[in-house]
Amino acid sequence: MVLLPPDESSQRTIKRSRVLSYVLVALAAVVLSLRPDLFGDPQAQPAHALLHVWRIVLGIVLAVAALGVQVLVGVRWRRSLRTDSRAPGNRGPHPR
Repeated sequence: MVLLPPDESSQRTIKRSRVLSYVLVALAAVVLSLRPDLFGDPQAQPAHALLHVWRIVLGIVLAVAALGVQVLVGVRWRRSLRTDSRAPGNRGPHPR
């Protein structure tokens, strides 16, 4: 299957999705790299362990969201290619 390069509108959408994905990955890296001592002394704060868990969960959610953005844009682009190829002037050979 030969895929044509994206049109101008699709290129803008793809570029924006990449920027959004990079920002989400950077935020995930920042959240995951927070030092535990930033949250205070674990002996003085009983919710300290929950802060560690939420830090990890939030980092993973941000990373998965970055991947989801890329998948969503890719699926929409491929779907638009499929509908464009079914236009009246772009029909393939007649099935026998």
